[in-house]
Amino acid sequence: MAHGHDEHASIEHEAHHSHAKLYVIIFFVLLVMTGIEIAIPIINKAEIVVKQVEVALLLGLMTIKGAIVMMFYMHLKGDRRMFGTLFVFPIVCVLLMMLGFFALFQPELW
Repeated sequence: MAHGHDEHASIEHEAHHSHAKLYVIIFFVLLVMTGIEIAIPIINKAEIVVKQVEVALLLGLMTIKGAIVMMFYMHLKGDRRMFGTLFVFPIVCVLLMMLGFFALFQPELW
C-alpha cells in the first residue's frame, strides 16, 4: 500500500518540477523581451528606423508578452478558447484604438 503512495508522490513531484521549469523558462523569455523593449528606444535614438516601426515593434512585443502572461501565469492555456479570447480581444481593440489615435493626432509619424 505504501509503495503505491510513493509512486503517486513521485509522479506529482515530477509534474511539479516540470511545471516549475516551464515557469522559469517563461520568466526568462519575458525578461529578454522586456530587455528588448527597453533597448529599442535607446538604440533608435540615432533614428535607425522610423518611429512607426519602433512603435509597431513595441506594441507587438507588448501584445505577445501580455498573451504569454495570460496563457501561462493566468492558466488560460488549458481552459476553453473562449476565456483566452475574452482577454485577448480587448487588448487587440485597445491596440487598434492606439494606432488610430496616433494616426489622427500625430500624422507626421505616419
